[in-house]
Amino acid sequence: MHWDIVFPRGNEESLVAMAERLGFHEIVLCYPVNDPLLRERAKEAGRLSTPRVKVSFAVLATSQQEAMRAKQLAGALVATPFPGAFEDKRVTHVIGLERGARDFLHHRGSGLTQVSLREAARTGKTLLVDAGALLDGALHPGVVLGRVLQNNGFFRKEDVPVRVVSAAREPLRMRAPRDLQDLLRL
Repeated sequence: MHWDIVFPRGNEESLVAMAERLGFHEIVLCYPVNDPLLRERAKEAGRLSTPRVKVSFAVLATSQQEAMRAKQLAGALVATPFPGAFEDKRVTHVIGLERGARDFLHHRGSGLTQVSLREAARTGKTLLVDAGALLDGALHPGVVLGRVLQNNGFFRKEDVPVRVVSAAREPLRMRAPRDLQDLLRL
């Protein structure tokens, strides 16, 4: 089943329409926890579903305090890799591992270690590779691709579910499911 996570900016209908055209079966609308209209958007997510595309709702947390607050609002909790994100049982998905600050002299700072990967496997997390970082990230696409390649080696060692998502904010930034999953075959 093909699914994608997007971060809408008031353009939910156009994102759902594009997901239907691209062949997704499910699209997850993810909003930051500090969004003032979060409860209304959660109710609206079910209304946006079409016969071919199921629309789900998730909350993005960037810290431990936001994760505690967000779990009361939604079932799915997407988190950036803050300290303790891999151990936190409330977090269901972790995104943005390849958006680290800098590389070191002899290795890539990919944001993932063997210890954190084992912890993610133990707690049942799904790791999300952000394909949007290749298109419009702050880092050079070659650096991001190198970090994705390094993390692919870790993913093969442990039994952790990994998905590539577009993390698009506009409909034209979404990619076809096959294009997204090809990043894991590098």
